[in-house]
Amino acid sequence: MAADILIVNTNPLLNLVHQDVFKPAAIHRVQGLKVHAEGKGVNVARLLVRLGHRVNLTGFAGGHPGAWLREIIKADGIEDSFIPTKAPMRMGFMASAPEESHPTTFLPDGFEVLEEEITQLLERVRVLIQRAGLVIISGSVPDPLVATAYPKMIAMGVSLGVPIWLDAHGKGLEAALRGPLLPQLAKPNRDEFKEINHWEGVPELHITDGPLPIEVRTKTEGHWRVTPPALREVNPVGCGDCYVAGLAHGTLKGWSFQERLRFAAAAGSANAQRPDVAMITPNEIDQLLDQVEVKMEPRDPP
Repeated sequence: MAADILIVNTNPLLNLVHQDVFKPAAIHRVQGLKVHAEGKGVNVARLLVRLGHRVNLTGFAGGHPGAWLREIIKADGIEDSFIPTKAPMRMGFMASAPEESHPTTFLPDGFEVLEEEITQLLERVRVLIQRAGLVIISGSVPDPLVATAYPKMIAMGVSLGVPIWLDAHGKGLEAALRGPLLPQLAKPNRDEFKEINHWEGVPELHITDGPLPIEVRTKTEGHWRVTPPALREVNPVGCGDCYVAGLAHGTLKGWSFQERLRFAAAAGSANAQRPDVAMITPNEIDQLLDQVEVKMEPRDPP
């Protein structure tokens, strides 16, 4: 049976993580570095599986880093539909230092993707999307050429009546919003929302702003303000991804709009309390639900 949710993450990441303090310009002999499969779509998929959903994940993953990432996601219970590329997938490094409030992270922008590999991805999405109840296109593009695929994937979903959500940035986001058809939902952060002027046709917008309140604009449910709990933030990476996963969970469960928003914000906040990314449990989310304030705005924001 096909997965309930299809997630497209064209620029995933294999992250080497040192979860301890370190001193710059020094040699550190450690027992080992943890290896995490990351990237926005990978993060969303991991949490959705933990919430009980079947998820199929596709995108590009080449070379030894790609093979390693695919082993990790399969161990997490995610269905692997990645396209291997001639170029190796990107690898990053993250560590924390005593004087830093957030980890130090090194993230390569991407890797080369050939036109024939983009064609393979589109063909795979064309098959998988026909059996999906929801599609989430997530993250940046590894190569500018890949941006052309975003509006094509959105058009596939619209033609089949499959909801398409978009949580992207950079050239992929710009190409998607300039396409002939738009996603049903998008989740820009505040900076992305200000920088791009093509949001008016998207039926549902969730504008995140770090630990600050989330602004939700919809054509059918009105406008909302969602205030997350005031918590000590350990690592902000992946909080928006967990918000999207929480929102998808509530949507697929048929919850009220207010319940979806509350759960999504609690998921993002729970992630911020941990040094790892998208490793939270449903219980950690549930513990924060009562601390989320969800308020309908009486009129459109200025």
